[in-house]
Amino acid sequence: MTEEQVTKALLKWLMDTGWSIVCYDFPQSGTGVLLHPNESNDKNKDAINPDIVAVNGDKCVFFENKSYFYYPDFEKVNMLRTTDSYSNAISDLLKGYSVKKIYYGIGYPASVHKKKAQESELMTDFIIGVNPDYSTRYMYILDDKIFM
Repeated sequence: MTEEQVTKALLKWLMDTGWSIVCYDFPQSGTGVLLHPNESNDKNKDAINPDIVAVNGDKCVFFENKSYFYYPDFEKVNMLRTTDSYSNAISDLLKGYSVKKIYYGIGYPASVHKKKAQESELMTDFIIGVNPDYSTRYMYILDDKIFM
């Protein structure tokens, strides 16, 4: 599966389960929303372009998607989870929503969840696997109420 296929499957699953899509980005499309670090004056330096941002009630999820295990995405998700480095950009993006809790995770083909991903899963709030038929399944989830 390609990253675009993973993203499309996750977008469909999120919408089918009541989530509103705030923004999304397909690989190399430039359609997403760039998040800049706090206090940054540089146009693109250190900017992050989440693959999917969705809201459901007072919950928000940020997805980084890949077609394969990619450790830098785990590092990026962990940085977003554990620091406030992008808090201003995230607040601006979610203006108008009543978000109280944000969760950060990874989406990729379910077949990819191998040893490396299992060793890195605690750097995320969730990992959602996409099957070849575009169905989804939880590979790892920190809090089972995230998607309820």
